[in-house]
Amino acid sequence: MSLRFSSMVMGQYVPTDSIVHRLDPRAKLLGLLCLVSGAFAAGDAPAVALSTLTFAALLRLSRLSLAAVLRSARPVFFLVAFTFAFSVASIWLGEGDLLLGLRTGGFSAFRLLILMLFAVLLPLTTAPLEMADGLEELLSPLARLGFPAGECAMMVGMALRFIPLLMEETDRIMRAQISRGARLDQGGVLRRIVAFFPVLIPLFVIVFRRADDIALAMEARGYGGGAGRTRRRPLHWKKSDTGATILCACFAASLLLWRAFRG
Repeated sequence: MSLRFSSMVMGQYVPTDSIVHRLDPRAKLLGLLCLVSGAFAAGDAPAVALSTLTFAALLRLSRLSLAAVLRSARPVFFLVAFTFAFSVASIWLGEGDLLLGLRTGGFSAFRLLILMLFAVLLPLTTAPLEMADGLEELLSPLARLGFPAGECAMMVGMALRFIPLLMEETDRIMRAQISRGARLDQGGVLRRIVAFFPVLIPLFVIVFRRADDIALAMEARGYGGGAGRTRRRPLHWKKSDTGATILCACFAASLLLWRAFRG
């Protein structure tokens, strides 16, 4: 049986002493915004090559292996494959040129893959609590307009924290169903979807039970949102954070300008 969801956890934090890990989470969030914007604007081969080199440099600085990043990004491979197949089919059926469809589909899929890998690097190099604190700090100016910055950051942190646990629960339920004779990996698409219902129903029950337990625990501890809440480890913006943010902004600006002049 090859189905195993616990090995498909996307963005599980990998504690390593690297330059990227030591950056302020606010700098990493701003840098991710710039990197994703630049990768999205990459419209030709030189721009995509620059995005690839930038990702390779970040991978080197973060001291993570490419295999670990690709293993963490496995859930997005379906989206990349769908993008490739859709591009090939639309051009082949519309213009009758299969070779052009393969080139265009391959380019679009690879650009999407680089964009997704940029996004995967953030949770791999940032602890969920640090990411939540950084997001809350970045959204704090909107709190004056009534935006619940603390609650939004808290939900993001909890989601990142409990995704691995839910994947483990899914894997445990699947193994239990397989031991009872379930055929989750056999038959057509419709048959597999129907066979997966015995997994979804207990999973939803577990999710709601965990949510209820978390709500009771937060209420018992007097949680009242982000207003007035202190942190055990306050965030400190350093010169390295400024430099990293400027470099990411220059990357995005260069690709945006390149696309404007080439277009």
